[in-house]
Amino acid sequence: QVLAGVYPIAQLQDPYSAVGFLGSRLALPQLLQLRPPSGPGWTAWELCEAWAEKRGYKTARAARNDVARAANGILRLAAEGRLRLCLTPPGF
Repeated sequence: QVLAGVYPIAQLQDPYSAVGFLGSRLALPQLLQLRPPSGPGWTAWELCEAWAEKRGYKTARAARNDVARAANGILRLAAEGRLRLCLTPPGF
């Protein structure tokens, strides 16, 4: 619903599941030109953390990477059409 534009991105309680859905269907690290992860593979949290680091999103008090803002930014890129998401119909 979020990626279709039906549900507002700003009202999401957990944007990481939607980023994980997007990351499982698109090559986000290559599309967004992110640095490689420290572990064996990408998780939704690592995608958001790498995007926050690249864009310079920091929290106000602790100056840590603002992963919630990064998750919203990635979802907005997909909702606006800057990240192209095409799905095949079931049974196709």
